[in-house]
Amino acid sequence: MNKDQLTRWNDTIGYLNTKFPLAVPKIGDHINTIVGVALRATISQQLALGSTNGVHSNTNANKNARHALRALLLCQRVYFSDLWAKQNFVGQQVAVALSSLDANWKALSLNTWGMRSEQSICDAIAMFAILPNATAQDVSDTAKLGAPTGLPPAIAGNLNAARSTFAVTGAAETCYRGVLGWLLKSGVVSFRWFMQNAAPTGKASLDDLFGDGIEVWPASTPFTDASVLPDVEAGYVVHMWNENTGAAGWNGHWVISNGDGTFCGVNNGEVKAGPGKVEVLKKFSNNGVLRAQFEGYGGNEMVEVVGPKGFLVLQEKQPVTASRGRMVKFNPLNLPNRM
Repeated sequence: MNKDQLTRWNDTIGYLNTKFPLAVPKIGDHINTIVGVALRATISQQLALGSTNGVHSNTNANKNARHALRALLLCQRVYFSDLWAKQNFVGQQVAVALSSLDANWKALSLNTWGMRSEQSICDAIAMFAILPNATAQDVSDTAKLGAPTGLPPAIAGNLNAARSTFAVTGAAETCYRGVLGWLLKSGVVSFRWFMQNAAPTGKASLDDLFGDGIEVWPASTPFTDASVLPDVEAGYVVHMWNENTGAAGWNGHWVISNGDGTFCGVNNGEVKAGPGKVEVLKKFSNNGVLRAQFEGYGGNEMVEVVGPKGFLVLQEKQPVTASRGRMVKFNPLNLPNRM
């Protein structure tokens, strides 16, 4: 690196460490572990602002805003690129490096942030650090606000995201898409954690993200009408599945507990309203009964057979076989590699 490139790099790393001193690991130091020395000159050049249109002019009054802008560009360049970002493809057991950046990412980012104040730009950088005071309860409170919109932009690589205005947008076709979005919006995780796998599926990748969890209901104990499901704390991530279904059914269902026996979730098992029953819509629920969701993984195994009128109906599998429903919970503050 020439002197200008080295100075720009070191100044930007230092700015991130200074502005976000509580981030663990510190953002600047973390970036230095990701980006090798040989690549720093190239990326440093990409941070150059010069006299770019739509960017604060290079004056002493604008010095801090320009520092912030370069810091944001560095976070986006590293954490949204294949230097850090990973994602699962269908059929893959583990996530692979996959960039979420468009070729013109810098211009797109500058269109949004180029003339913003330092404070506003730091609000965007804050997406790459957890909120120091975020709690598990915040996850439940966030989830209650609504499902992912299902509309653009995708969360992964969202150049316009900022802590104070972040909305859970993008895909909502799987239950853990909702869980990931709510974790990010609540502040218990940052983009750094989220981008480790923006579209997980399957045991290997989800175990990498969430860890082993704490058992709520063991598969060895049949779950019946008389069973009492233990309480699950507010904001905890809950995973339920039937171990009889093997690897194909391991994904099961992922929700957020509200701490009062209800949950927030998307792509749910539907429950029709009735005496003593709370309606649960497949698209989204923020007050569904957790037990009612788990009942779908308990009882006895059922099979579809042709009924007397020629329609498929469910009946107990013969010989009678108990389902092996299992539920585990995850404290969102103890997720592996939470940052």
